[in-house]
Amino acid sequence: MLRHITFSIEAGEFVSIMGKSGCGKSTLLYILSTMDTDYKGQLIIDGEPMEHRKEKELARVRNEKIGFVFQFHYLLNEFSVLKNVMLPALRLGRYSEEEIIERALKKLDILGIKELAHKNANQLSGGEKQRVAIARSLINDPLIIMGDEPTGNLDKKNSQIVFDTFKELAKNFQQTLLIVTHDPAFAEGTNRIIEMEDGCIVKQ
Repeated sequence: MLRHITFSIEAGEFVSIMGKSGCGKSTLLYILSTMDTDYKGQLIIDGEPMEHRKEKELARVRNEKIGFVFQFHYLLNEFSVLKNVMLPALRLGRYSEEEIIERALKKLDILGIKELAHKNANQLSGGEKQRVAIARSLINDPLIIMGDEPTGNLDKKNSQIVFDTFKELAKNFQQTLLIVTHDPAFAEGTNRIIEMEDGCIVKQ
């Protein structure tokens, strides 16, 4: 159970959340991402309160304003890399398919994996899959990317690649990032560490 949680994240900040298993890190992330609505208090995203909104409205906020990167990439193996990256934008319906293709290729290029666009997801390495998942999280130009242990399933080399990708997104593209991690080296490289213990923030 979370208690007395109060904090804010500024645009362009790269923030990590650390703490022992079961301390509430993932619960906090799911509340902040509007996927868990069972809480008391106020959640404000881009100046708008999220309480008492219908699921349809919250789904729109998630798709427009929040990008997600999880420990497991959740790519659709039967689809190409390009199609996987396009999916959130197709769901949002704000752009034509041609525009979405162009946007998806641009995101893949930013992440240095444009040459993988027409490969199927099941042909990629673990590190490549996670970078595709990051490209997918960027497709709708979200206000914030939230990650739940995005390097937890990767070896040291690929973990470093993912970290460097996040660092570049924050520095060069002013992308806001909030990442739950168990990796002290990852956390140390972020702008700010939020430490949790028994459902509370003990340091931020």
